[in-house]
Amino acid sequence: MSSGVQVSDQCKNLYQKVKMNLSGKAKLNFAVFKISDDLTQIVPDEERMCVSDGGGEKKGTPIGEQPCEFAELISELPQDDGRYIVYDYPYKSSFGASSKVILVMWCPSSVSIKKKMLYASSKDALKKCFNDVGGEFQADCAEDLCHKDIEGKTCSPPMSSAG
Repeated sequence: MSSGVQVSDQCKNLYQKVKMNLSGKAKLNFAVFKISDDLTQIVPDEERMCVSDGGGEKKGTPIGEQPCEFAELISELPQDDGRYIVYDYPYKSSFGASSKVILVMWCPSSVSIKKKMLYASSKDALKKCFNDVGGEFQADCAEDLCHKDIEGKTCSPPMSSAG
């Protein structure tokens, strides 16, 4: 079911910037979107830059642990309104450091039923614009977004060595 809420061009541009892999340069690590006050568009809410060390790893975040900026981002989300987040999530695979862009729908239990339904039904519009998201998550509290769960659902299982 579609809500009729449109995705702004700014959101599309920000998503492309999050997807870009700019080794050794500052890159957009995530973007946060919300439904506009007039309930007609999904618009940018927040964006942050993260500096890469040239090898694809983000400074200050050991690969294989929940990135500190992700935990900080989740703790700063509003408790009375929904948000969408696209995040270039770093992880360690059997091939080394990597990342995948994930989409998170944040809708705490204190959000009105009407607003929850609007966020849920508008998510499809985002998914159509962001057609190659590596993982999709829904959360109503920070505990729903723990690193272990995200990595388990997003990343390929480690390769096992035979005999």
